Amino acid sequence: MPIISKDNNMAWGIYLFVGFVAFMLLFGSFMQFLLCNFSAYIKLPLSLLTAAITLYAFKKYLGLYVEDRTRLSIHRQMHTLGIGWLVSIVYFSTIMACLYLSGNYVVASVQFNLDSQLCWLAIFLVIGISEEIVCRGIIFRLISDKWNVATGLVVSSLLFGFLHIFNDGATVWSSLAITLNSGWLMGMAYAYHQTIWVPIGMHWAWNYLEGGVFGCAVSGTPLDYLPLITPRISGADILTGGAFGPEASIICVALGIVLSIVYTVLYIKKYLYPK
Repeated sequence: MPIISKDNNMAWGIYLFVGFVAFMLLFGSFMQFLLCNFSAYIKLPLSLLTAAITLYAFKKYLGLYVEDRTRLSIHRQMHTLGIGWLVSIVYFSTIMACLYLSGNYVVASVQFNLDSQLCWLAIFLVIGISEEIVCRGIIFRLISDKWNVATGLVVSSLLFGFLHIFNDGATVWSSLAITLNSGWLMGMAYAYHQTIWVPIGMHWAWNYLEGGVFGCAVSGTPLDYLPLITPRISGADILTGGAFGPEASIICVALGIVLSIVYTVLYIKKYLYPK
């Protein structure tokens, strides 16, 4: 039984608002510190500590909402992180293959730098956990509990997309693209798998592949770390995503919608019309 009654609009609204603001502030504070210029061998353990603190805070936050302690064991299904990674590897690699075959993406050089790779992994771990807690763990979950999954999905996806409107190179189109190709997909992945670890894995892997491996701008935000591949990207922005990166590519949107539909169908078959 929920401790915060869904019928008590004021209590529910305050709980959602406080959670959203608190975790956004926590995320911003951690990121300001982690983006400082220091060794990757310090940054990686700090990011792991930051991730652990954020997850612990989220567990305590949920404890005010849910009495069933088994639902708060956010580490029990940590292995499902790999499902999220696998989905994003297939998804993003397909996008880059399309851009490569069309001549829009050309490999200029390949260089492996361990420090940079560890920094990419560290930064995007914290981003993945924090943004998924806010958009899926709080907004999507609470709205879905109060009304229904469709309402939670629309609100959380739009919020997730338009949180990126302040990034470099962002436009209304890029925010709508993220709403469609990521917000919908990650929301339905969370609903289907019943664990936040899958969308965290998707988010972490996507950002890492985009910036750390393929050398693209990550939602319009370039970071000063060396990617594995330094590319030359050219062509129409509608295909490449332009300065914002592949999330604003029509290829990404089309593939994301297909994957989202697949997850939506799986969810409907498993939870709404089980055999």
